Amino acid sequence: MASILSVTSGFPSILYPSVELARRLAVVGHQVTFAGLPACRELVERQGLAFLPLEASRYEAFLEGDAKESYWHRLSKRGERVDRAVDSLATEGFSRDVRQLNPDLILIDGEMHEHIITASTVGIPLVLLNSFASIWRRPGLPPPHCQVQPDVGFWGSRGGIWLLWRALRLRKWRKAVSQWGRWVGCDRLSVLRRLAAEQGFDWHREIDASQWLIPFTYRRFPVLSLHALEFDFPHQPPKRVHYVGPLLLESRPDRQLPPEDRARLEAIFQRRRRGAKLIYAGFGSMFSADLAFLKRLLGVVAGRPEWDLVVSLSDRVAPADLGPLPERVHVFPWVPQLEVVRQADVVVTHGGINTLDECVVGGSRGGVPVLIYCGSETDMAGNTARVLHHGIGIAGDREGDTTETIQGHIDRLLTAPSFRASLARLRRSYQRYVENQVAEGAVKSLLGSLSTPLAPPPSLPRTEEGRSVPQSFEDLERPPS
Repeated sequence: MASILSVTSGFPSILYPSVELARRLAVVGHQVTFAGLPACRELVERQGLAFLPLEASRYEAFLEGDAKESYWHRLSKRGERVDRAVDSLATEGFSRDVRQLNPDLILIDGEMHEHIITASTVGIPLVLLNSFASIWRRPGLPPPHCQVQPDVGFWGSRGGIWLLWRALRLRKWRKAVSQWGRWVGCDRLSVLRRLAAEQGFDWHREIDASQWLIPFTYRRFPVLSLHALEFDFPHQPPKRVHYVGPLLLESRPDRQLPPEDRARLEAIFQRRRRGAKLIYAGFGSMFSADLAFLKRLLGVVAGRPEWDLVVSLSDRVAPADLGPLPERVHVFPWVPQLEVVRQADVVVTHGGINTLDECVVGGSRGGVPVLIYCGSETDMAGNTARVLHHGIGIAGDREGDTTETIQGHIDRLLTAPSFRASLARLRRSYQRYVENQVAEGAVKSLLGSLSTPLAPPPSLPRTEEGRSVPQSFEDLERPPS
């Protein structure tokens, strides 16, 4: 068995699936060390994994202090400032720890660019972890920030999808130029380019800015996509991308509900077991503070004496801010979501892909249909389009839906058999990933094929002076020579 290092940021969308992957790899005999921010220690060690703390980046603090200097001072000292910005990324300790640990394989969050660049030059095979639906340009596949289904309407046509990708390229280029100007050459893209030059990382050979992620992803590293290919639109993934199925971490050191909240929740579960319908609404931190929408949502139980509505405010709004609550509406600052989803009959959500995976797998009747009020952040619109494509839910209009409209959506999700049938089909495909140990098998295969890492070029320039600001978008996505 192999020694594996897993490296992940603290965002739950990537943290929980990557910890579950690490746990499964340890179960089959690999020696797994998990590297993350200190706040992740309890979660990781609860799974029986060794924990390696990462030093927190000081880059945001650098930018805050740097912004206090005059524009002309910052411009004249650009080289010195970029050096300090690179130092603020705090990767030296990580490089030292990787060399000392010397694992056989590194699994790393695909958005931890400073750590990817640093680890790639150590000489150990590297595999990226992707927590989104498909982020790659493929025939007939729209970008995941768009609520577009292939072959539906103009934007789902071949020409419409091409225009969406072109618009994204322009947006990325404009953002790169804007950020360079705002931070006077110490924007994240310029700092990463300097780090790459110092590390001997071939930027133009390895970096790919033509795909969905901002600012870029990578051309050649293998990727584990931590979701099911069946949830995506039908397409042929790149050969280096391996879908390993949804990785739901069951054992989380969630905070404890206060005794009175736990008693309320248990009473709701008891009522459901006696035949009531449980509607769960949870939106993460995206728009839990939209009081107008929340107040319209709270009224859906009117005329439905068999419904209970549980709302998690994600600590964004005080329950008192909602005013008097209708009967059978239960508002909590926070709830253990996995536990509630398992009891729910309908989930109202913002469209995060982990929540959607939980709905497919959870529920006492083979999956939970979803009503999405899209958060319009990152990939949520694309996730919403996939929910509609697979027939496992409904997309609402957060601005326009009245209480009666929301109620009608929930009625349909509770009664139309097509949603349950679609969920059952998708759930069976999810279960096959677990039964066939697809994630474990993908890592085993990669360990066998990646006996040596991607070879760096024999020599590279050691400075990044010259063109830190992209002169055109093509400079951001130059193909390998």
